Amino acid sequence: MQTILRNTFSVLFPAFLVTGAHCVMAQGAYPDHPIKLIVPFSAGGGTDVVARAFAKGLSEKLKQPVIVDNRAGAGSTIGTDLVAKSAADGYTLLFASAAYSFAPAVYAKLPYALEDLTAIAVVNSTPLMLAVNPTVPAKDLRSFIALLKQQPGKFNFASSGVGTTLHIAAEHFVRSAGVSAQHIAYKGEAPAMTDLLGGQVSFMVGQASSAVQYVKTGRLIALGVTTPKRLASLPDVPTLAEAGLPGFAAYGWNAVLAPKGTPRAIVDKLNHEINAVIASADLQKVFAELGLDRLDPATPEGAASFIAAETTKWTPVIRAAGVKAD
Repeated sequence: MQTILRNTFSVLFPAFLVTGAHCVMAQGAYPDHPIKLIVPFSAGGGTDVVARAFAKGLSEKLKQPVIVDNRAGAGSTIGTDLVAKSAADGYTLLFASAAYSFAPAVYAKLPYALEDLTAIAVVNSTPLMLAVNPTVPAKDLRSFIALLKQQPGKFNFASSGVGTTLHIAAEHFVRSAGVSAQHIAYKGEAPAMTDLLGGQVSFMVGQASSAVQYVKTGRLIALGVTTPKRLASLPDVPTLAEAGLPGFAAYGWNAVLAPKGTPRAIVDKLNHEINAVIASADLQKVFAELGLDRLDPATPEGAASFIAAETTKWTPVIRAAGVKAD
């Protein structure tokens, strides 16, 4: 009997060592296959453009493909829910925007809780721009506000969807200026921009990165940017605070999140590599071209605190504006 046990042990023990070593190697080899980066907006919009530049840099750092997967709809909550319910293994990540922090105030019930996702890092802040179609008979902010007051409800504005950054920022402008206008929600910024350029809608508070090229060619008129400082790419365009709305400020942002329960070692690795990508010359060049601002590199805890503060800041604005998803 002892001989049989010794023989069995002599066969199984080396196999156990091999299997155990394989598991250790697998745990330490993250990532060992492609990562999916869920962008909860349509392709072609400002968030998508930033996500693709970011994914390219992260892929180079991690030595694995980072595949952008657009899952648009319901103010970014469809894509967010997909990530919240994914395996917590670091292979499905969310490229979140400010809409993530708006959702709890916009939607009476979400299919996920904010606690279902773990913050990894903040990537950038995104200046927004109030732009009008050239057919609108106003070429500066004061005359535009006067026009809206003279003809309340006649003019309409586009957004990338109910409860998105562009919607909330536009509602904030409308309330701050004391005017009224009709909201038209689109399934993403790209189709909204198409109709703004075509004159089907009058104005939009969109991502500056999406509007700059059209402003430079005269296809849109920029009335102001929503950030405290002007854009380097369009230094002649004033801030809305300078142009007639003192104290006005609104901006978008992007951050990377993962499903709750993602191992801390993976979160830390991603945080380190993401901060390295953000600091790289290649991505900084893209940021400069798009008019994006880099935020200070943050720990996962710092990213979580930033997102929580944004949620607290915008909730009363959203409720005061009466923004609710259908």
